[in-house]
Amino acid sequence: DGLFLVTNCLDLISGYPFAVLTPNVNEYKRLIQKVLQSEVNDQEESQQLLSLAQGIGDVTVLRKGASDFISNGKTVNVVSGFGSPRRCGGQGDILSGCVAVLVSWARIASHPDASGAVTLGCIAASVLVRKAASSAFQTKRRSTLTTDIIEHLGKSMEELCPVT
Repeated sequence: DGLFLVTNCLDLISGYPFAVLTPNVNEYKRLIQKVLQSEVNDQEESQQLLSLAQGIGDVTVLRKGASDFISNGKTVNVVSGFGSPRRCGGQGDILSGCVAVLVSWARIASHPDASGAVTLGCIAASVLVRKAASSAFQTKRRSTLTTDIIEHLGKSMEELCPVT
């Protein structure tokens, strides 16, 4: 697993401003323990995430959860809209793929070295996947699968950013 490797070899990504980590709860806990030598503190989650991104060194961390928290070590953004009560295995893989595409698009649209492009791409990916998951859940309810979320990505993207 990539995050397990990165947690044990932080030098692989430290100082690379286009690196994005998308840890789940357990992966985040391991990162906090390794980088900050502490336990996860939900009372200080924004500050702790900021410190984590700074501690790793010029990377962006997108902490997945009921709300997604995103930090590049300078700011913290929270995405809490949409979503689904059912989390599917593989949903994080969809998010990672969307992050890659949308960060790339944001870099092209702004400037290849624009520091805000990574954060913007992460926010857009989080909103998109949450909207697709919500839409899939409305249709499939408790039987929602990751493939159902994928099927709703195009429609969700069009609703969020219509082609002109």
